[in-house]
Amino acid sequence: MTQEMSDDRLQAVLELPPSRRHAWFLQRVREAGEVWGLYAEGWALAFDDEGRDVLPLWPTATSARLCATRLWEGFEPRRIPLPELVEELLPELAQEGIPVGVFFTPKGEGLPVTAAELRTQLLGGASA
Repeated sequence: MTQEMSDDRLQAVLELPPSRRHAWFLQRVREAGEVWGLYAEGWALAFDDEGRDVLPLWPTATSARLCATRLWEGFEPRRIPLPELVEELLPELAQEGIPVGVFFTPKGEGLPVTAAELRTQLLGGASA
């Protein structure tokens, strides 16, 4: 388990362009060995520009909690260990055609990637 980052550091990371935030997410997740989703009787889902489901994931509980507003009011951060993510969840999402929204901001900005692409990136393949 890694420690949470300072509010100032988190704010600076949230202001990065989506591609830089994505690269930061990959590094943090590899180091921490975990990702975070929002959960309340089921995982929080977002929608892409075509209205398809997207599963948002965050690098820390704090960054996930910041987004537990509006549609996700009442949702709580839930930890997903990295092995479970790459061996179970991402293959399942890939099979269902559900992309992942990497590191959404409270403004709803996130970088959608396919589950297969994120799995490759987390296993040491090319970064964003």
